[in-house]
Amino acid sequence: MKLPDAHFPTDPQDLPDRRPGLLRSAGAAALLFCLSTFVISAFRASLNPDEVFDLYHPKRIVLIAAGALVFWLAIRGRAGARPGLPMLRRMALVGLPGLAVLFVLAMAFDIWVMHETANLAARNMRWILLWSGYFGTGLAAWLALSYGTALAEAEQQAVDRLAIGEAQDEALDHGFWVKTGRQTLHIAKGDVEWIEAEGNYVRIHAANGANGLVRSTLAAIESQLEAEQFMRTHRSALCRRSAIRGYRRKPSGALLALLASGAEAPMGRRFARELTGQMRSLVGDESDLDDTVSRRTDNAQAA
Repeated sequence: MKLPDAHFPTDPQDLPDRRPGLLRSAGAAALLFCLSTFVISAFRASLNPDEVFDLYHPKRIVLIAAGALVFWLAIRGRAGARPGLPMLRRMALVGLPGLAVLFVLAMAFDIWVMHETANLAARNMRWILLWSGYFGTGLAAWLALSYGTALAEAEQQAVDRLAIGEAQDEALDHGFWVKTGRQTLHIAKGDVEWIEAEGNYVRIHAANGANGLVRSTLAAIESQLEAEQFMRTHRSALCRRSAIRGYRRKPSGALLALLASGAEAPMGRRFARELTGQMRSLVGDESDLDDTVSRRTDNAQAA
């Protein structure tokens, strides 16, 4: 039995209009573009535990929306088409120039809106590498993740180096944050009179009587101070040279450095030689430096 010939419309007006469906498909793909970009950005941020992922950052919203628009323009009218060279050519011709424009706009946003110029190209290049993966270059998407990981590690190392440098500068130029009970106090370097070791901590004493603990070693603190301003008076004590007014010997024979504030710091015999030599040249009689030895003038009067 002969089947009737199928009737195929030859008039273009008789063809079903597929444009609304294609536009909806392109819109869905653009929405997927936004969601996947957010997910990948959040994943990249998780690589750096100190980085806060700001979901609603203005730059992030603007760039993702603009990137989705470029993606939508690249696939508009081609959604659902079989992948092939024509499809890749269209996406490359539309998408890649659009991404180049977005790259320039992103850097302009950083310069004129955020006023950030450090690592300008590096911070914005990851957006382009990531998005180029949507335009038929899957290798670029892999490079984006690798690049993001390396960049996160580099940024973290830079932050660590900066924190160490700031901590050293603070100790060297501005002083120390010390704990006393439940309080945290700041003692400026110029106010430090003497420092003593207490186990795994050091206690920093100010000229006004304030003091507190810092978790460090005496050697580490000493390395941050100017040698011409501080000296070791004991294996467990550092004193400001200009604050030392003298020394005295206890009945037990131990030496104590007398400081300008009235405080007394331990002084070892080995560390006292330098100070003793300087003071002997000024005083002339060691008994004048010792409150446990009677002076010769007193003995003469008693006789």
